[in-house]
Amino acid sequence: MNLDLEHLETLLAVIDAGSFDDASIDLGVSPSAISQRIKSLESRLGAILLVRSRPVKPTEQGARVLRYARQISLLGTEFSEELMRHEGREGKISLTIGVNADSLATWFAPVFTALAKWPQLSCEILRTDENLTVGLLRSGRVSAVVTNSQEAAQGCTIRRLGSMRYYAVAAPGVVSEASKDELSSVPIVLFDREDPLQHQMLERIDPTKPRPVGTISYVPDSLLFVQAIRAGMGWGMVPEQQLAIAPELMVLNEQWFIDVPLFWQRWSVDSPALDRLGNILYTAAQESGIGLLP
Repeated sequence: MNLDLEHLETLLAVIDAGSFDDASIDLGVSPSAISQRIKSLESRLGAILLVRSRPVKPTEQGARVLRYARQISLLGTEFSEELMRHEGREGKISLTIGVNADSLATWFAPVFTALAKWPQLSCEILRTDENLTVGLLRSGRVSAVVTNSQEAAQGCTIRRLGSMRYYAVAAPGVVSEASKDELSSVPIVLFDREDPLQHQMLERIDPTKPRPVGTISYVPDSLLFVQAIRAGMGWGMVPEQQLAIAPELMVLNEQWFIDVPLFWQRWSVDSPALDRLGNILYTAAQESGIGLLP
């Protein structure tokens, strides 16, 4: 089945922009034209591709088409860039990737330095939890992710970056020596409701009391998460790299740590841009030290 490239481009624009109106601005056409293109694509495939919510989301069938559309877009821009380079001109390449928040807040800075030396690349980074990034890849929302999943998604390749070590820490006075034995009753700070590390740590310390019963606070920002713990809101699992910016935090027990593996997953398509970006991330991970952990 042949699909109209303009319609596929429109599907990408709607998902990336989050609405039909914003996509019309990005593409320079009217909202009605956007709507007609999407309807034509849905009619062609005989399926509803988008949930008309805000932001717009792909249906299960839409996710499959979105992934195909993004791959076609990537291959098309790379081919165009290759032709322009052959003619002595510079083309543009766009990539969207998913990266977990803690990586962005710790070892990722050298990646930005390398990207600054790649002016042809327009890179959109979606911040998410390392447990949820593969969902972005499967849905077609991104072309590659930094994830803790060591099982390659269908049609993807995987490369190990290393591991981030998280320690159970708290501000002085929050966790006494006596309360360490009842850590589940001490106030706790979680990144969000999907954050499993604190629960995993409690289960490791005492499998009979795996769930916290004390006050729970949620702070969905890596830097502010550390600040919340510094302020005394509770204990939490903090990356080893971030302890340098908060030396007053107390490691509750040197054995209370969890190593979270990180992998680079990307589509298994012939893409020099994804190859180059993957090498940049791998080099940054090795130089940061996370590549030395098992």
